[in-house]
This record gives sequence, C-alpha cells and structure tokens, in this order.
Amino acid sequence: MNGVWGNYPFSDVLQVYLELDYLLKRSFLLLIQQMEHSEAYAILHEIWTNETASLYTYYEDRQLFSNAKEAVKLKDLVELCFFYAEELLKRPAHVYTDGIPPLISIILPVYRSQRYLWEALRSIYEQTYPHFELIIVNGYRNDDPLDVILSIFGDNRTIIVQESKKVLLGASLNMGIKQAQGEFIARMDADDIAHTDRLAKQIDFMQEHKDIDLCGTMFRAFGTTNQWNYAPFPLTHLELQCRSLKYCNFLHPTVIWRREKFLSEGLWYNEEVLSEDTDLFARAVFAVKTANLQESLLLYRREGHNLSIENLKKRDPNRQSLAVGQSLQLEQRNLAALHRTLSENEKHLVGYKDVEAFTYGDALQIYRSRLAREDLSNLLPSDTNNSATIFAANTHNRTPVIWGYGWNGQVLEYILQRQGFKEYKIVDQFWQKLSINSDMPNLMNIEDLDRRSDTFYILISMDKHYPEVTERLHRYGYALRQDYIEYFV
Repeated sequence: MNGVWGNYPFSDVLQVYLELDYLLKRSFLLLIQQMEHSEAYAILHEIWTNETASLYTYYEDRQLFSNAKEAVKLKDLVELCFFYAEELLKRPAHVYTDGIPPLISIILPVYRSQRYLWEALRSIYEQTYPHFELIIVNGYRNDDPLDVILSIFGDNRTIIVQESKKVLLGASLNMGIKQAQGEFIARMDADDIAHTDRLAKQIDFMQEHKDIDLCGTMFRAFGTTNQWNYAPFPLTHLELQCRSLKYCNFLHPTVIWRREKFLSEGLWYNEEVLSEDTDLFARAVFAVKTANLQESLLLYRREGHNLSIENLKKRDPNRQSLAVGQSLQLEQRNLAALHRTLSENEKHLVGYKDVEAFTYGDALQIYRSRLAREDLSNLLPSDTNNSATIFAANTHNRTPVIWGYGWNGQVLEYILQRQGFKEYKIVDQFWQKLSINSDMPNLMNIEDLDRRSDTFYILISMDKHYPEVTERLHRYGYALRQDYIEYFV
C-alpha cells in the first residue's frame, strides 16, 4: 500500500494503519523479552515513521482529502500513535516518591483496553504535575496483559485494584475512590489522551478557586471514525446547573473534584445506572459549586465501539430503553432538586406549585429569571408540550416515524412506547450511511418515506432546525404540522 494509497478507499487506509499500530504494540511485548525497552522502542519507532513519513503529504499534494476532517483524521492517526514520539517516555524530572502523599488520585478503569491504553498511560505519566497516584481498576476477567504494559513505564505511582465480579462502571469507579489517598479525585479513560499539563492547570484552578468543588475541561474529539461535532460546555455554575436538567455538562475523563466535599455530600457513583457520570454530575450541580475550564485539555477518542450506543440498546423487561427510562427518572429528580432551591419570589413566579406539579416548563421560567435572559436555546431545548399536542391532533392513525435515532430519538421512542404505540418506524441518515443496527426491526430507509404521507407521520428528533431535513420532507410531499413536526424545536 505504501506509495499507492490513492488506489484504496480512504477509510481502508486509515484502518490498515490502525492495525499496524496495534501490530507494533504486540511486537513490542515480544521484543522486550529479548532487549532493553528503549532499544525495542527505537526499532518500532523507526518502522512507524518510515511507513508514515510521506502518507500525509501524499494526500495533500494530490488533493485527495474530500474535506478538512479527513486531513485532521490522518494527521491525528500518524502523530498520536504510540510509536510516533521519539522517546518511549518523557517523564518530568521530579516525580512522586514514597513518603510524599499524592494530592491527586486518578481513577482509570481498564477492561480489554490494550489497543489504546498505551497512549493513555503515557499521557498520565508525562504529566507536568507529579504528585498523583494512578489507581487502575482492573475489570473482572480482563485479558489485557496489564502487568507487562505497566512494566514498560515502570512508574511507582500506580496502584491496581482488582474486580472480583462483573459490575457496572459506577461500582468499579467507587472501588477506586475507596482506595484513594488524594485530596482530589481525577478521572481518566483507557482510550483517551490527556494534555501533559492537564493536572497542573486543573489543580492551579482548584487551589485558586476554593469555592469550586468540581471542575471539567473542554476537549477535542479524534479518531478514524469520528463524525461527532461537540458544542462547548458551559463554564459557569449557574449555566451548568441549568443545562443539567437535560444534559451531561462534563466530559467524564476531564473532571477533577474535592474528595472530602463529595463524600460529605454523599456524592458517590450510582452503581445501578448505565450513565453513571450523568447521574453523578446532575446530583453534584445541586450540592456543590462547579465549573468548566475553557481550555481543551483532553483528546477524546471516538473509535469503533462506543459504550453510549451500546447502552442505548439495553432494554428493561417491558422492552423499553433502560438508559432513557433512567434518564427521565433523573430529570424528575433534578426538577425536585431545583424546586427545593426556590426563593419566595420564584415560588410566586410558578404559582406556588408543589413539587409534583412542578414541570420542565416551570424550570425554564426559573432559569430565565436567574440568568436574566429569555433565550435559553444554547443551554436547553424548548418545552415539548406544544409538539405533543400537535402530534396527537394530526396523527390520524398513521404510523409514527422517528427521524434521527440519537438521544432525542430514543426519548421519542420511549414516549411512543409509553403511549401504547405498538408500531412505529425509525430513520437515521448517519446510521443508514454506516449500516449501523441494520437488523433493527423498526429501522427503515429514508427513501421509503417518499410520497407516503398518508401512511406515516414524521417526528423529527433534532433539537434545532435542519433545513435539509425539512426540504427533503417537502419534496417527499409532507407538510409541516399536518404530516411532520420538529418535536424538540
């Protein structure tokens, strides 16, 4: 393939080099049985650099990138590979030694993570802030060669906590926290890459702002299959609390918090939910003060398997989405938490409703008042009561079709199931393109909607207007409200 990359699909080229990266890592484990680590690394570094030396310029000179994202994907693939760096490890001169208590305890769960764990570990051991302990929670029956990989780095700040049974991630993280000595708890995932000054900048912020108990950062997503665009999270506590009514506002592997403050507030991970991070942070914003740093301090890998998508597939005994059901329950708890904070003027604003009658629409009123602004569209979706009324009035025995099977699409599916719809359909342009979940019985092709407004009523799940979607529906013969509704707009 070397030198004739243009003869192959771009996605295939990316995959080949991903596999080469993994092959070199496995080769490294064999070579270090015969030679020094540094010598083995030098050999594999030379192989990687030789194989990729002209890869990027080949595509750039021939203008083979179809868009800017492809150029970024290829550059990331080459430069973020473990063997791209000239040295195995650039450890800072002063590191944590026995007898000096760590200020930060980093919790890192590991389960079948060896493909990308190397980069994650290096990014931690190269942190410019040295006074930390890395607590690795080793998953039950994990078959990663963890001890061998850790021996490559030889860092005595590492502790392994072993799971004795299969548990959800929240339970694994609590195991790590129980072993922590640090004043602060930081999170890291086994496939991401922390900037070398991540801990230093977060500790500086937390020590300068004693009133802040939980702090996250911005991030940049990367990966050969990365198609996600992320809007920046809010930075200030009140906006974070507001947006937490519906969304998670912290990227899990960027957060750091004060351990004793969280323990005193009973802020442990919920060990029985799928989205343990969303659950914890939603509770935290009503118990402690929070913030996000504007600077991006983590590279967030989006590659192949995604736990969030896997969680969306899980069903309760009634065949309803377990993740969505848990999320809607969390929303109700968030509304109750907000209701407990209402001032006398705010109670008057919502008509002195008790907690059972307090609605999401009431919550929007409260935050419009607290933030002194009418437009909350960059924080929260609008109230959907009007959309629900329009849908109910116009369905006329037609089959509902959910357009877009992201989170909002899953919420709509849950609502339809709760309303007793036994038949509904799902279309998703992105999933259709990638052939994701093509075995789902409810999934249909978008093209099959053409000229069938007498059969289907469309529920667009996106929370902002996409003219290309509505224009396509108009071409297919669908009219706004009568035949489709942008449910969350």
